[in-house]
Formats: sequence, C-alpha cells, structure tokens
Amino acid sequence: MKKQLILFVLMFSFVSSCAFKPLYKKTNSFSNYKINIIVKSKDYYENNVSMMKLFLNQKLNKKGSKKSSLKLIVSIDRSVSNIGIKKDLSSDARIVRITIIYSFYDKKGELSSGSLKNSASFNYTMNNYANMVSLEDASSKLIKSLSSDLANLLISGSFNRNINP
Repeated sequence: MKKQLILFVLMFSFVSSCAFKPLYKKTNSFSNYKINIIVKSKDYYENNVSMMKLFLNQKLNKKGSKKSSLKLIVSIDRSVSNIGIKKDLSSDARIVRITIIYSFYDKKGELSSGSLKNSASFNYTMNNYANMVSLEDASSKLIKSLSSDLANLLISGSFNRNINP
C-alpha cells in the first residue's frame, strides 16, 4: 500500500511538473470581441460575398463574443481568362483569379490592411452547364482558401499599437 502511494506521488509530481507550453495559442487581444465583417464585390449574382462572410464569421467570431467597434472590410475581385491559345485560336482551359483587399479597423482607426491573391484553373468544354459548375466550384474553393488565410493572418497578426475594441 505504501509503495503504491509513493509511486502515485512520484508519478503525479513528474507529470504535473512538466514544462510543456503550447507553441500556438491565442494571443490576440480581440478574440473575446465580435468583429463586424463587411464584404463587397462588383459581381451581383454570385454567392462569393455570402460565402466569404460565412467563413470569416466562423473563424473570427465566437458564440459568447462581446459587441465592439472592430470592423473588417473585405473587397472581392474575380477575373476569368483563358490559359493558353492553340493554333486555331481556341482554348481548352480557363483560369480564375480572385483578389481580396482587406482593411481591419478599431475605434482609433486602421490596424491592418493588405491584399491576398489566389488562382485556380478548370477545363473549358462545349457544355455550358459544366463550364458554369466548374467556374462556381473553382470560385468557392478559392473563397474558402482565401478566407482561411485572411482569418489566420488576422488572428496571428501583430499590430503596431494596442487594439481598442
């Protein structure tokens, strides 16, 4: 019985005295505050705006967040062009480029701004429906990737001054 007690005390002291510290932990000072996300785009008939806002809300805003004056403004620009031209002046593939320009504000003014770009390609066929589905699929994957990159950039970002939510 004494041996088990001594063994338990020794094991507990070794385990509890471990100097483990996580490499990645949330150190941003705005994680407890709700960020007002505004997404703008020139394209009216696409769901890129709602998808970007949804993905950013999932990453940046948590359920018990306090109201604040933090604001993230994102502008989306999408362009579609041919990748290459054959001898008969036709193309078999298209490239989709999405650029987002963002600005992050608090009560005092701008904290951070910049732009992110990404591109994807898809095969272009004679079937218009397949082309439309391929374009929407490529766009949605790019939006998901860019929103994740932007959220990670803001969460891990170091700002020049203190944040005033």
